[in-house]
Amino acid sequence: MNSSLCHGWVSHRRLTPRVHAFRYRIGMLYVDLDEQPQLLGLSRWLGTSLLAPLSWRERDFLPALTRQGQSLADAARTLVGQATGETPEGAVHLLTQPRSWGLSFNPVSFYFCHDRDGRLAAILLEVRNTPWRERFHYVLPVQAGRPRQFAVAKAFHVSPFMPLDMDYRLRFFLDAQHIRIHMENWREGHKVFQADLALSRQALTATSLRRHILAFPWMSLRTVTSIYWQALRLLFKRTPLHDHHASQDSLGLGRPTREESEHVHSHPDR
Repeated sequence: MNSSLCHGWVSHRRLTPRVHAFRYRIGMLYVDLDEQPQLLGLSRWLGTSLLAPLSWRERDFLPALTRQGQSLADAARTLVGQATGETPEGAVHLLTQPRSWGLSFNPVSFYFCHDRDGRLAAILLEVRNTPWRERFHYVLPVQAGRPRQFAVAKAFHVSPFMPLDMDYRLRFFLDAQHIRIHMENWREGHKVFQADLALSRQALTATSLRRHILAFPWMSLRTVTSIYWQALRLLFKRTPLHDHHASQDSLGLGRPTREESEHVHSHPDR
């Protein structure tokens, strides 16, 4: 199988206006969306039931399209095509946290979209926030022979502790054993934040899936509670807050709609 389990670490570090950092263990799935039938047949611990230890449901992702009957792979291709003018026709691989014990939340899911020759053509980021339950999508076109490094203007309010007038700089490294994703936030020529996701890939079997669930039994709940715990720590440090709606209106972006709406933004490599 191309699909795999991914175990590793996620770390965040804020550099200003208050220094703040944390690092957590994390478990994710890297799924070749063509292999969903095999995935669902691996273990009774993973199924389509909302209350399963791990629940795999396409409608949890890109809901504006998948809840209208489009497959998740085609939904990802559609959004890439809308943003770049070229629709990839190859496999789509998704790095994400599936729904766990009824709860579904991913700060970001990564769709690696390939062309018909198997080359990576674009990376789609599905970003979510809490408590507003909004979604936004960034499309990063991949140019053959060039480093997988990207710069894109921030266009979606994620944290009340971060303003909107920033740029993201992202780097990706993927091979058969590892996935590394590095992101930085820059504002007025200064780096103010960085995040790293460092994962090791493991073969996906019934045995390894059972061990994964035992190692990360409440991954979605842990993600949400960690977000609010870190927010509380930032409040204790008197970190300035930025208004959710005003920050978006000031840039003329309007307000993101709720879960079913889709927004797409793209930028070429630079």
